[in-house]
Amino acid sequence: MQKNSSANTQDSKVFITGASSGIGYALCEEYLKQGWSVIGLARDNTKIPPTTLNNTKFEFIKTDLADFDSSKSIIEEVFKKNRNINTFILNAGIYIPDSFNDFNFENAKLTFNTNVLSIYLSLELIRKNFKLDSKNTIALMSSTAGYKGLPKSILYGPSKAALINLAESMKSEIYNGLNVKLICPGFVETPATKVNTFKMPYLMSPNKAAEIIFNKIYKKGFEITFPFPFNSIMKFGKLLPYKFYFKITEKKFSKK
Repeated sequence: MQKNSSANTQDSKVFITGASSGIGYALCEEYLKQGWSVIGLARDNTKIPPTTLNNTKFEFIKTDLADFDSSKSIIEEVFKKNRNINTFILNAGIYIPDSFNDFNFENAKLTFNTNVLSIYLSLELIRKNFKLDSKNTIALMSSTAGYKGLPKSILYGPSKAALINLAESMKSEIYNGLNVKLICPGFVETPATKVNTFKMPYLMSPNKAAEIIFNKIYKKGFEITFPFPFNSIMKFGKLLPYKFYFKITEKKFSKK
């Protein structure tokens, strides 16, 4: 277990991006419930209940992470004022369910700016402003959609695959005890998944997802993935030869 998982949470502070809805907001609520101070960053706070906004342990920071110049100065100011942040959960992301036949470059640019490049920006600012060691945790929110190419995921899947590779690279380079975590949820009830028209197996509530993440983030291991058995099926798909994998996806997704 990491040092920052101490039962004494009086001075524990977490920084969470994409904090206005879905898993990000649920994580804010979970950490507040556990007695942590929370800094939540998102584009708007209209979805956040007043009870959370008025919580003295919660601070909301408004910025669009895809606007790099603006968000860089805002995040840097937050970090300068909050040197006691122990945990950074980089959760911000968007999902546009485009396919090869209907995607456009602007959607691709927006997806990668938000899901990938904003993560790099946050990481650079974290590295610059904090002396990271075993008391710190950095978690990247990827997805099981990043394990293998999927239909209707020509933008989202590759962006999440990039985060898997990024987290693996970070973990392979860091030997000072910094707790690097890769988080790969399956289908979770969020504004993003509401646009899906297909049945989502093992669909989970964001509160349940946040509870699982909090319970595992300070324990041994690199990846947090759920729900079982969906995550196991997706991991098995990574091992299949392409010939068999594409037969399965064609059979499952070719019918309207």
